[in-house]
Amino acid sequence: MYEVLLDPAAEKDLDEIIKWYEEQRKGLGYEFLLMFDKCIAALEQNPLHTFNVTRRVRRIAVPRFPYNIYYTIRLQKVFVHVIMHQYRNPEAWQHRL
Repeated sequence: MYEVLLDPAAEKDLDEIIKWYEEQRKGLGYEFLLMFDKCIAALEQNPLHTFNVTRRVRRIAVPRFPYNIYYTIRLQKVFVHVIMHQYRNPEAWQHRL
């Protein structure tokens, strides 16, 4: 089993996304969080079972929502660097690594 750790910037992403969805409809932010938690549980089990973006960086899509989670793996630890909308410029996350 892998340990999943969120960078402070990724925690900020998560907070902002939840807040935005909650403003759109009460409870929607919580629904996003549930789907995000499913992704984290999947990464704890097998973070290699996702899409390679670069040689080091991988991504997993959040079910039901247009967001990707970008992460790296080092020594049985998964480091989440970015949670980003799928329609943003894919290079926008690279400055965080």
